[in-house]
Amino acid sequence: MKQINLNSTIRNQIGGNSAKRYRKSGQIPAVIYGESGEKNLLIEEKSLVAALKQVVGKAVLIELAFSDGTESRYAMIKDTARNPLTGAVEHVDFIEVVRGKPMHAVLPLHFSGEAYGVKNENGVLEIHEHEVRVKCRPRDLPEMIEIDVSELKVGEAIHLKDVKAPEGVEFESDLEDVLCTCNLVKEEPEEEPAAAPAEGEAAAPAADAAAKGAAPAKK
Repeated sequence: MKQINLNSTIRNQIGGNSAKRYRKSGQIPAVIYGESGEKNLLIEEKSLVAALKQVVGKAVLIELAFSDGTESRYAMIKDTARNPLTGAVEHVDFIEVVRGKPMHAVLPLHFSGEAYGVKNENGVLEIHEHEVRVKCRPRDLPEMIEIDVSELKVGEAIHLKDVKAPEGVEFESDLEDVLCTCNLVKEEPEEEPAAAPAEGEAAAPAADAAAKGAAPAKK
């Protein structure tokens, strides 16, 4: 389980105008929800951007420290608001993860290896699911679920029920979900070139047309 530490300052002013002032000063507004209550926060922009880069494609716990001296909390990023033009982070929502209690999370699926059907049977690997819902304690939270596809042959599929959950992790998604399949590549039939006319065949119709169009001889 990967963990990131972030320091935060308690945000006293709430609203659009104050949020703009905070962002101009390099502080990003944020909020954490959960069992321990709600806190409005400010997080230094550089630290937040660095943390967001580390959580891309992974499930990562973040330990938030508060400037008011209250006990730090574990959290996961629930939502990130970005500027539609620049892509800059404008606001982050955190959801609290309570120490020692089961938590619910969505983990990314990572497919590894080259499928047998792709390597030897002219197949193609098709991914049907990119994430899975799980339940576990915070200490057991993996960054992702790894799925080895190297034995997958053409016509076969990997269901969630075929995947062994990491120790301490329980799958909450439907076990019958198809995660990936190996399908035969459909080849487009080649068009046969038109046969060339035999010698003399092309000239005959032209001669007939010329004959029909010719004026009748005078008697």
